[in-house]
Amino acid sequence: MSGLTDFGRKAFTLLEMLMVIAIIGILAALLLPALSSAKAYAHSTTCKNHLGQMGMALKMYVDEHHARYPYYLGPPGPAYGDAVDPGGPTGRGKGCVFWSSKLFPYYPLNWTNRAFHCPGYKGAIAGPPARMLDNAVWRLGSYGYNFGGTGTDDYTKRFFGLGPNVTWHIPPVSEAQVKVPVEMLAIGDSQFLNAEVNGFAGGQDALGIRSGPGPTFDPARHGRTYNQLWCDGHVAAMSPWVLFNPTNSAALWNSDHEPHPESWEP
Repeated sequence: MSGLTDFGRKAFTLLEMLMVIAIIGILAALLLPALSSAKAYAHSTTCKNHLGQMGMALKMYVDEHHARYPYYLGPPGPAYGDAVDPGGPTGRGKGCVFWSSKLFPYYPLNWTNRAFHCPGYKGAIAGPPARMLDNAVWRLGSYGYNFGGTGTDDYTKRFFGLGPNVTWHIPPVSEAQVKVPVEMLAIGDSQFLNAEVNGFAGGQDALGIRSGPGPTFDPARHGRTYNQLWCDGHVAAMSPWVLFNPTNSAALWNSDHEPHPESWEP
């Protein structure tokens, strides 16, 4: 029963107030997942738009460079304000330009510009912090180039991805080498969960796949899917559990559309 105030008006009892608070809490609990889902959907849509723009830039680059895809780390030249390879101990590779800088004339955003990256990505965005695979260096960010496909043993003898390192003296990959463009990955969401688990503060800008444990990914990233740009220019979302499992997706990473299990690195 509601009580009376000093002025004779009805007021809420403590029990009624607790019931109202409980109802508000229940409604909030019901609404929060919907709001979170809407936010993830918005992030995914923006991410797909970014990849779509990159796809058009990539196509224009290929058309103007003798039907060849850009190297992951290409010859020295204009970097448009982005970082370049600082060079190893011998100086080999110094000044080489990353794949995203090659797209700048067609998609004028630098790697370190937050607008270049997926809004659902929570990691760091940075220039080359470390070296790997003899001469290749990599950066941190939300997107990665299909660097080597599944060929992670000796790239100089066999190469299945889109982006060799120019210092390996491997010719850039041609459109004609991509057997099924609609089913070959070009650029996509990088694998990153957090710095503690991954060992680095962000995702790598070079993508590949292996049979053993690779970089840990965030399974909840914008709607539990990872967005990918394919060589024919379309953008689609995939479950990361499928995308980064070579048993399911190895052929999608390779230019000849073959899984090449002999090349999977454990």
